[in-house]
Amino acid sequence: MVKSLPTIEQDEELCTTIRKQNILVMDDVTTSGSTLNEVLRTLRILNDDNEITIFSLIGRKDLMAETM
Repeated sequence: MVKSLPTIEQDEELCTTIRKQNILVMDDVTTSGSTLNEVLRTLRILNDDNEITIFSLIGRKDLMAETM
């Protein structure tokens, strides 16, 4: 089964929904943090005021940030 790419309207609807929500990002393993950094960068482009919480099952302690 081949999935079609989202339409522009679906993309716009998703972006509008994300702009209005607080977000939970879940990652199974965080090593360098580069994937999470890209996700956060993209989410911040959509809305700099979202509350974003990150949950990782396994990760490095030196990547953990203090809560603000």
